[in-house]
Amino acid sequence: MTVHGGDVWQVSEELGIAASEILDFSANINPRGLPPQARERLKRDASDARLVSFYPDPSARRLREALSQQLAVPADAIVVGPGAESLLAPILRYLHPTRALAPIPAFSEYRRVCEQEQIEFSPFPLQRSELFRMPVDRLCGRIESESPGAVLLNNPHNPSGAVLDAHEVRRVGDIAISFLATLVLDEAFIDYVSEASLVQEAANQPHLIVIRSLTKFYGCPALRVGYAVAHPDAIRGIRSLLPTWPVTQLAIDTLADAVADREYAESSRRENAVERERLADSLRELNLVVFPSVANYLLLELCADMPAASNLRARLIAKHRILIRNCDSYEGLTPKRYVRVAVRSGEENCRLIQALAQELR
Repeated sequence: MTVHGGDVWQVSEELGIAASEILDFSANINPRGLPPQARERLKRDASDARLVSFYPDPSARRLREALSQQLAVPADAIVVGPGAESLLAPILRYLHPTRALAPIPAFSEYRRVCEQEQIEFSPFPLQRSELFRMPVDRLCGRIESESPGAVLLNNPHNPSGAVLDAHEVRRVGDIAISFLATLVLDEAFIDYVSEASLVQEAANQPHLIVIRSLTKFYGCPALRVGYAVAHPDAIRGIRSLLPTWPVTQLAIDTLADAVADREYAESSRRENAVERERLADSLRELNLVVFPSVANYLLLELCADMPAASNLRARLIAKHRILIRNCDSYEGLTPKRYVRVAVRSGEENCRLIQALAQELR
């Protein structure tokens, strides 16, 4: 079974406590939660018996139109699915490459989905000495020598939070196209650095597909909504491989309202930038190695005299009701030495620092 962050349900069962008692730093979710208008919309619609008796709009029209306005791309260049991860399989099925090149460490679903679709997974190792930032020259050289049918790239990188500038990603895409490959660009955390996105180019470029999450930035992963942007021909092909009703109407309307709240988005970006730097400084004072990040999470390296990642995670859960991500499951990271923490509110980040200070003494 693939290990991910955010499994508060298993932890709550193991400890015999309510999930709400756990402070979750293992999943990278906006601590502000849903924007107020979207939250009220969800509450109102969920209590309307007539609304919940209807099937959802299979095309998620209202949400696609809201995204179209936000991103300045045509609505027919957008497909909505039950989470960004759920779009990986239909996209790869539509592309049907024999081989996919992907970085490690990275989101483990890349390998899992490739194996499910019987696509050869070709790992591209990132280096600790380069702070796990993608070396564009080497990646382009690998594409030229290997000619994979698909290149999977996440920007910002997960788990490190390193980012490539738009022109660097564009160069990777150009090399991929010249070797008849499609760049599948995972922008799940791009909301925190939107200037690096290639989403507008994806709507017009046949060999570029962008996958994005909605529920991470808008603080509602329980609703499971993501989307992809690509040339309309590709979108039609991908859509044909999804369930007829991929997301609920409650999620469609709630996220449409959330996307329309521009002030919420700007405030979230500002608050995250401030809290991320404060948290990083505090973590460095505990002698943890903190990798540069533009996202809402930080990758940490434990020193040799510190507890192993799994032990530190266990202590924080048992004694402080705090959940962090043990990164042992990330292919390409040295076992026992890496953890990842989300950037949450100032008060919650202080709780994490205090707990870590006790456990790292």
